[in-house]
Amino acid sequence: MNGWLVALLLFAITFALVLALAGYATQGHPELAAKPAQPIQAQLDAADALLAMRADMDQSFGQAKKWLVPADSFARSGDYRLAAAFIQSGLKKQPKNGDLWAGLGVVLMLASDGELSEPAKLAFDRARIYAPRNAAPVYFEGLSDLFKGKPLVALQKWEGLLKTASASAKWRKPLESQIGGLKQMLSTP
Repeated sequence: MNGWLVALLLFAITFALVLALAGYATQGHPELAAKPAQPIQAQLDAADALLAMRADMDQSFGQAKKWLVPADSFARSGDYRLAAAFIQSGLKKQPKNGDLWAGLGVVLMLASDGELSEPAKLAFDRARIYAPRNAAPVYFEGLSDLFKGKPLVALQKWEGLLKTASASAKWRKPLESQIGGLKQMLSTP
C-alpha cells in the first residue's frame, strides 16, 4: 500500500511541475534578462546631491557618521527603507543627536519623492530641538516648498538661513548659488 502512496505522490508532483512548465511556456518571457528594477539615474543623482548637502550641514563631527555614512550609501542606491532603518538604529543609541534626526528627515523626504511627509516633519522638528543651529531642517523644508510651487516661501527660508551661515560653512556657496538661480527663475517672465 505504501508503494501506491509514493507513486501517487510522485504523480501529483510531476503533474504540478508539468502544469507549471506549461504556464511558463505560455506566459513567461525567457528572452528577457533577469535583473531587479533599478531606480532612474536622475533620481539617484538628485538623491546624491541632497545627501551631500545634508552631510555638509552636519554638526556632530563624527558622532553620527557611523550611521549616516552607511545610510547615505543605501539611500544613494535607492534603498531608502534600509537607509531609514540604519539611522533609526543610531537613534536608539543617540536619541538626542540632531544630525541623525536631520538625516532621517532627508531620507524620509527622498522616500516620499521629495514630499515633506509627516514623519519627515517630525524628524526635522526633533533635529531642531537637539541641534538648533543645524541648517538641514530649514533648507529641506524650503526645498519642499519649492517642489510644492511656493518659490517665494522657499526663497524667504533660504535667505534667512543664509544669514545664519558662517563664512566657512561648506553649504554656504551651494546655497548662495541656489538662491541666485531661484531669484533668476522668479524674475523671468
